[in-house]
Amino acid sequence: MKGISIPDHRIHHAYLVIGQEEDLLRQMAKDFVVRLFHKSKKEEPEKQFSLALEAESTEARPDSYSDMVEPEERLNSYSDKEEPEDSLSLRIEKEEHPDLIFVDYQEKENGEKKSSISIDQIRQEVKGTVDISPKEGQYKVYVLCHSDKMTVEAQNALLKTLEEAPEHVIMILLCENENKLLDTVLSRVVRVYVGDMPIEKQWKLLQEIPALRALPTFLKEIAHKKQEEMQKYAEELGQLDGQELYCFLDIILRDVLCYKSTKDHHLLYGQSARESITAMAEKYSYWTLGQWGEYIERYKEGRAVNVAQNYQILDFFLFLSNT
Repeated sequence: MKGISIPDHRIHHAYLVIGQEEDLLRQMAKDFVVRLFHKSKKEEPEKQFSLALEAESTEARPDSYSDMVEPEERLNSYSDKEEPEDSLSLRIEKEEHPDLIFVDYQEKENGEKKSSISIDQIRQEVKGTVDISPKEGQYKVYVLCHSDKMTVEAQNALLKTLEEAPEHVIMILLCENENKLLDTVLSRVVRVYVGDMPIEKQWKLLQEIPALRALPTFLKEIAHKKQEEMQKYAEELGQLDGQELYCFLDIILRDVLCYKSTKDHHLLYGQSARESITAMAEKYSYWTLGQWGEYIERYKEGRAVNVAQNYQILDFFLFLSNT
């Protein structure tokens, strides 16, 4: 089960869903939209909800990540009568909802599908319509199928929309091979991986986030940190997507336990933080590491009941600093 959290008015403007089964990715996008459209009509603005993506997947990784934005209330655009969820689901499933736009291969004159998505198509179907307000609700969602088959020119044309999308726009890019997308595109999306992903790759991707890259060293030295330092860093981590933060903490914990048990640094996934990991293995007891694991599970549950992430992390820092 993979979830995309939408807490406190804020959502990501762009997601990249990566997997090998196009039909599954397309269905996941539809399921996401059903929950988004239905809940955005009936939830109070301050309430948090989570949109589940049904898939066997590992981690979701944002880069710098696209800034979390606060959408304006558009209560006056809501219909007076709430639409039954089954009716909404049916229209989305049939791809007949006016605020859900699929961008896919265009047909050639002979009826065959093109094998790429051109700059003209992006200009016409995306850039030419993003400024038009949603017709029925708060959001308008664009699903770009085969986004890794966009030409370089098309990707560059999409960049400005990813950077400066109107608050009502959400982009979901579906692809099989993220390596075919420009780095400038990848840096502006939240990545969701569908299917198994090696832990070594998870570590490498998460290490690219500056705030996470500093985490192993901070945890190693936490006994010497002042509370003000812990609070400041917790606030920085609180701005990250919870899934990659907890995934990273999980990997660190696994490596610390592994080295504590085996003393073999070759078995570590986090080779780039080996010094910090081995030091923590020497310092922390099995009881402390067990509590570490329980904290992570408790934080994951806390996200569902609106507990602020920075307070969760500060609580964890204070626990470790006192052990």
